[in-house]
Amino acid sequence: MRGLGRTRPVLIGALTLLVVVAVVTLLFLLATRNFIASRSAGGLAGSTLQGWQISEGVQRFGEIVPGFDLAARAGMAPPALVLLATLNSAFLVVLATSLALGIGVPVGFWVAVHAPRRLVVLLKSAANVGVAFPAFFVAFLLQVLAVELAGRFGHTVLPVYGFGLDAHIVVPVIALALAPLAYVLRLVALSATELNARDFVRTARAKGLAEIAVVYRHIAPNMVGAIGEAGLGALRFVLAGLVIVEYLLVWPGLGVLALRAANVQDLPIFLSSALVLAGLFYLTDLGLDLVTHRRGLIVG
Repeated sequence: MRGLGRTRPVLIGALTLLVVVAVVTLLFLLATRNFIASRSAGGLAGSTLQGWQISEGVQRFGEIVPGFDLAARAGMAPPALVLLATLNSAFLVVLATSLALGIGVPVGFWVAVHAPRRLVVLLKSAANVGVAFPAFFVAFLLQVLAVELAGRFGHTVLPVYGFGLDAHIVVPVIALALAPLAYVLRLVALSATELNARDFVRTARAKGLAEIAVVYRHIAPNMVGAIGEAGLGALRFVLAGLVIVEYLLVWPGLGVLALRAANVQDLPIFLSSALVLAGLFYLTDLGLDLVTHRRGLIVG
């Protein structure tokens, strides 16, 4: 029995991984079947092609117009075009980061303080698997799932490409939020577990303090640094997957703008977009460096 108890976390982790692999394999087979069916039927539908193509600056597939002015085509000044793309990306970044924190922090805290041991092992295994999934792969799987559901129910369940502050935003936000959510859950759970085992927390419980008082007076104040690190780490995950997810889902943000500018050799727009993305990465890393110093301060 003792040996079984030691190997149980490994077995649960392996089972979680097998379930994830099975789901991914099923979605991949569905995607392959749909692709073969579309090829047999003579290709994709015209509406699908219109949704996926990026026509600005492209005469035919693979033939790019050099020196194409994206800002002039859009009827906007270059700074205004970059600002508009930045705002479009900000919707995804803010919502995905907020979703990761809004779910990951309370669940991670609950896992560390109140969750049963079996559930703790299961959630930590799922978090480890979730961190390993890149955002673009999650976006692809969600697209396959949405198309399959649309085929079964006869109507579109969720849009799989395009811009809109409605159902169009659901797939890109979920794709960008999955890995950050797993990261936040794991980091908060580990930090809260470590604090829960500290002597000052045990002493507070030994004095007869109510559990809610122990949590809010002794554990929560010392979680500020960990939550700040989790938030900035989640933001970094979102920024890392932003460009490819925007391209896959045809979301007109900074990533798509930078790729279009590179394709048509619009150097001012490309450099401006790249500079904004690099600046966001730099500020995020700077914030992480500052927040990590806070984590070493235990107020008791």
